[in-house]
Amino acid sequence: MTDTAHYAFAYQPILSATQASVAVELIYRDAGVPAEPRANEAADAANAILSAFVHSGIDDLLRLRRAFVAASESLLKSDLLNLLPSDRFALEIAQPLALRLSVRCQELRALGFRIVLDVGAAASLGAAAALADVVKLECRRVIAGECETVFREAFAHGVQIYVYGVERPEDFDVLRRRGVHLYQGYHFAHTMQIRGERADPRKLAVLDLLAKLTADADDRVLEDSFKTDPALSLHLLRLVNSSAFALPTTIRSLKHAFVILGRAQLARWLQVLLYVLDGNAGGSPLMELALRRARFMEYVLTFRTHQTHSLLQDEAYMIGLLSLADVLMGWTMEQVATRLSLADELREALVNRNRPLGRLIVLCEALEKADFDAVAVVAEELQLSLEAVTAAQQEALVYAHRISSGGQQASSEQKDAEQGGE
Repeated sequence: MTDTAHYAFAYQPILSATQASVAVELIYRDAGVPAEPRANEAADAANAILSAFVHSGIDDLLRLRRAFVAASESLLKSDLLNLLPSDRFALEIAQPLALRLSVRCQELRALGFRIVLDVGAAASLGAAAALADVVKLECRRVIAGECETVFREAFAHGVQIYVYGVERPEDFDVLRRRGVHLYQGYHFAHTMQIRGERADPRKLAVLDLLAKLTADADDRVLEDSFKTDPALSLHLLRLVNSSAFALPTTIRSLKHAFVILGRAQLARWLQVLLYVLDGNAGGSPLMELALRRARFMEYVLTFRTHQTHSLLQDEAYMIGLLSLADVLMGWTMEQVATRLSLADELREALVNRNRPLGRLIVLCEALEKADFDAVAVVAEELQLSLEAVTAAQQEALVYAHRISSGGQQASSEQKDAEQGGE
């Protein structure tokens, strides 16, 4: 089987109109970047995909989601596709290729694969509409009004519309009003500054508690902070007792939480709580992305420090989670760092992406954008191998999915309690 260490991978979330994560776009590239296609390209592609998902634990990630994968002609013709679980994969096929291989596309649909028709620059689906479950369009073209015929044909044939490259919240709003079903892009991770409006007081309370933990405040000071905000105490206890964390005992009080969790773990749960309080009942894609960064940054350092736990790894996890706090709060990152009274090196990492932890954020961002050239440059700068990056990325994906699912449970319980009290 092809060694996944020779491949660079990127996993980009695909969201529904309610911003729930319903699929994953898998992008991969041979790290050697061969100049010409190899004779065994189909086998290499199938094996790379199998290794990345089926043999790494990431198949758990796909229990409720599909992986969207670009399929070449050689891969489509190969029997190796039979090795992939068809109910977990959607094959992206260029429109001219789908028309040429129409019989094969119908066979693959009958096996359970979903066919995603990549329209490219075409202005119409034509006969290809009958082959597709989903049609893939570029955001820029849709916003410019270049895909009106495709929209009409897709709706007429019951084909879902999938738009990629959605990077601005305002574009997402336009597309949602148009009836688009699926969205790929990081529109949810862009800061929208709050003007003339105070940030959510619950999130401010969590930030202030984190600042006290950073300053090593006494337990009594921390307990008093919680006591003045009973709702916050309840949210935290629901979160730490959710299925995501699988603690050996149920935590019944804040004092108990301090004893069982310890300060480092308490700080982590408070950081996660920031995203739970974002209030997206369908699950927050921002929370899952932040958790991916946090676990990636923590885990990849095991390849540098040769330790499973260290102060640097704790700091890496915190900085990874806080790297999207500006989006969450509607502030500048400078404001976030100031509110938390962070040490200079941590401030530099968050605000200017400097120091090793800041460069790890840059590495995360390059992976998210599937900018494999930038990944290689930053990984070399940090003395990280592709194997280390790949292993950390796979670990982070599974971890983020598990924790964010627990966060959804806590958020749902929180909403039920609030509605029951009205």
